[in-house]
Amino acid sequence: MYVTAGSGWLLLTIARFATFHRKETAMLKKLIFVLIAGGFGGLTSGILVWFLGSTGITPLLGFNMVPDFSIGWISRRVLASVAWGLIFLIPIFRYAPLTKGAVLGILPWLSSILWVLPRVKDAGFLGMDLGIGTPIWTLFFGVFWGMSGMWLLAKLRQTP
Repeated sequence: MYVTAGSGWLLLTIARFATFHRKETAMLKKLIFVLIAGGFGGLTSGILVWFLGSTGITPLLGFNMVPDFSIGWISRRVLASVAWGLIFLIPIFRYAPLTKGAVLGILPWLSSILWVLPRVKDAGFLGMDLGIGTPIWTLFFGVFWGMSGMWLLAKLRQTP
């Protein structure tokens, strides 16, 4: 078999393409994982919001949101959380996933108390029409979202 200058160029091009393809595949895998982790965080925090509300714990402690557990309600939480999962790409606390989740969970919480509750849900300043405990409870749920999402993401990254 003869190797010419032309075939060397072809082999180099194939090697570059394979390297690019591996990087692209790794990036796509990372993107899919953070979206799944965000959705998982939304599912788990949604179940927690519903459970604590339906058992009367959050209303007793100043947060009067008792959602009906329905496919529509939980799917809206999960879909919004999938989008929020993109913040898991922020490169902080790389070796402490639960800390990273707790810190990043503050961002959806800020969105919730500054935009969603007052403007979309018409629940007053910081959502206070839902009770005096709204800012603290929503912070708790946001941090829970981030920690559960990052927990799953850490588990997904361990798989080959």
